[in-house]
Amino acid sequence: MAEAEDREWMLLPLDEKMARRQGMPLKVPVPKDEFEGLADAGLTVEKLLGWIKDFLENAPVAKDGNWRRRNSEIVSQLEGFVDKQPLWEKAQRLFAENKYDEATKTLKRITTMCPDDHAARMNYANALANQGDYEKAFKQLKQIRDSFKGEPEFHVTLAQIHVARGDNDEAVNELVTALEHKPDHLPSMDALAKLGVLAKIYENPHDAGSLTYVRADSLLEYLDGQWKSEARSADFFLEQMGYHESERRHDIALAAAERAIAAVGADTVLERAELGRIAALRELGRVDEAIDAANALGKRAPTSAPAQVELARCYRKAQKGDFDSAVARALELDPGDQMALVLKFWPQDREDMMKVKEAIPALQAHADAHPQVAGAKRSLARAKLVIGADDEALSLFEQAVALAPADDDLRSEWWAELAQKQRYQPILDDAQKLGDMAKRDWRLRWNEAEAYRGLGKLMEARACYTQINMDEGLHVDIRKRARRAATEMGMPGA
Repeated sequence: MAEAEDREWMLLPLDEKMARRQGMPLKVPVPKDEFEGLADAGLTVEKLLGWIKDFLENAPVAKDGNWRRRNSEIVSQLEGFVDKQPLWEKAQRLFAENKYDEATKTLKRITTMCPDDHAARMNYANALANQGDYEKAFKQLKQIRDSFKGEPEFHVTLAQIHVARGDNDEAVNELVTALEHKPDHLPSMDALAKLGVLAKIYENPHDAGSLTYVRADSLLEYLDGQWKSEARSADFFLEQMGYHESERRHDIALAAAERAIAAVGADTVLERAELGRIAALRELGRVDEAIDAANALGKRAPTSAPAQVELARCYRKAQKGDFDSAVARALELDPGDQMALVLKFWPQDREDMMKVKEAIPALQAHADAHPQVAGAKRSLARAKLVIGADDEALSLFEQAVALAPADDDLRSEWWAELAQKQRYQPILDDAQKLGDMAKRDWRLRWNEAEAYRGLGKLMEARACYTQINMDEGLHVDIRKRARRAATEMGMPGA
């Protein structure tokens, strides 16, 4: 490298918006012999810091008093850029040490020292927001808006501040601005989905690539077009119904249920679809229609306990009809129906320990009257958990599983409660009896993985999570969750 006194320098003007956005001086010294390669090599903070120090300390022009007076603003910016670097490092260290208050104060010092450093103001605003000081954060962001306008991440940050301040309309405006500049910006679309403007859906719940965002007020119209694009089976619409039902999109679930019913024809009772239709009507406030549909299903499927359960739930919501008779009919048809047992024996607040305790004698009597019914023991086990009788509850779950060994839903609940109590070995012992776990419900496989993990057998746990991730028959969100868990297995301290 040439001696600084011998080097020729040029003051390179930077784009004003870019300089403020990156916290750089508006003009920076660049050695003429390195200018040509600058476009390819790029301008890093480290390189710029070295040039500024070299220029200020050694360049003859930088030592000239007249030049410094005429260019006092530039000199001040160059000196400030050098002086603030230790503060940046200090702030980063403090954040890493979870000393957020001290780190925020350090960022504030940088903004005072270098008012045109809008990168510092952006970080300072984020730090304030993280501490719940939304008004101060908003003031900082307003001051740097011109510099960051068009940067999607800035608009998302500002939108989050607006939401925290209770101004959702302005938040939506910021997010729309972000998408105008970057139409495929996922954080903006996610934020609009949280605000209810967009709906985030998987057209195929098993395919991550089918994720799309649709205007919430046009979702049904959009899906109707997709569903009509080719011939669809009743199973397809049942899956769509279940997916949208789980996302509480009851209008979509209703449409899917009705299409599933139409797909099998009027002469066939597709119970799952009929039940989904009744539930969706009830949740949409169309209770009288739901009651009529439940009564119709009860006549067409007289042995269906769920039909009577749905009728009872509709009666309760409408505050009319013979609720008790509907529940009684459901329990006659299936003494172990979990929802019927809840409606009959449990208090409305199922977490109220005292009320649950008061309900246990009647629930116990029902279970005693039906000793071979797994569902009755299961409901009693759940009640025992609420009052803290864990050993009794786990014993009842085990008895229920013995009565219904093919019920993976029941077994997965038992295993989950064992895991909750850190009793991992009984889970693995029971899993050994089942044989090929790949053919069992994913929740059992997940509990098996958690048991291995709880016992420190990370290789086995990772294998279980990986197998779930590779199962293309599962919902994409489950597979993503399994992939994250498998990745964690390879991390120190996992």
